[in-house]
Amino acid sequence: MIIWLCTDMEGLAGIDSWDQCYHPSDTAPEYLDAREQLTLEVNAAVAGCFDAGATEVRVIDGHGRNRNQGFIREKLDPRVRLVWFSSFAPVRLDGLNETVHAVAMIGQHAMAGTLHAFLDHTQAPKEICRLRINGQEHGEMSQFALYAGAYGVPLAYVSGDEALCEEARRLFPHVTCTPTKRGTGWATCELYPPDDVRQHIRRDIARAIRRVDRSSAWRLPTPIEVSVEWAYSGLADQRANFAGVQRIDARTIAWKIGDPRDIYSFPSEAWQPGVHG
Repeated sequence: MIIWLCTDMEGLAGIDSWDQCYHPSDTAPEYLDAREQLTLEVNAAVAGCFDAGATEVRVIDGHGRNRNQGFIREKLDPRVRLVWFSSFAPVRLDGLNETVHAVAMIGQHAMAGTLHAFLDHTQAPKEICRLRINGQEHGEMSQFALYAGAYGVPLAYVSGDEALCEEARRLFPHVTCTPTKRGTGWATCELYPPDDVRQHIRRDIARAIRRVDRSSAWRLPTPIEVSVEWAYSGLADQRANFAGVQRIDARTIAWKIGDPRDIYSFPSEAWQPGVHG
């Protein structure tokens, strides 16, 4: 039984500042502490996966700032198989295919525009106001669920702040969520004890995996409409003239994808929906 984990940083236990996640210096104490938190939380999740009978756990470092260097390798559970992207145009995730039993997210944050969510955003924290899939607002959790669903693989588990857990309950009621903190503003939060959270993660992800229902994989009929409202019109200008892109208003563009895995690919010189969708 193969489990595929995607990690982020904003939703980790012990993370309560922007600099922990995005400090420009790789040697800053805040950022090094965040890497430690990431590694420990992943280890808790991996242990839970094996408790539930996993034979292999694949993990991707999904926090862009990390440049795939977020884990402290010497402290990472040696049973982990680290994976990365097999392609960027369009985006394809290595080792995520029909052989995977379920996927999960560790340290995830709520979608852009969520009240009382810590560092809520969708992909680009200060550029994207909202992303919609077939007219409904979604975030990174949904993007991952849709991508995995293309292979019939369900999202089974997520950990993150209380707002992310509420998002999961609303959009994916079958998904188990472990709360790590409570957001009090965009960059402020109340942390839950990290050691307790890690124990809960190990317990909760094991329970989630034991009761996975493959029929809960999120699958949508194609073509699927994706729209993005950017923070200002100039960002929409850059993408509005690509093939297959519709300008909705000054800040919003929309396009259709014929492959759910293209949910991560935004219009660009390298990827245009009319060419690759």
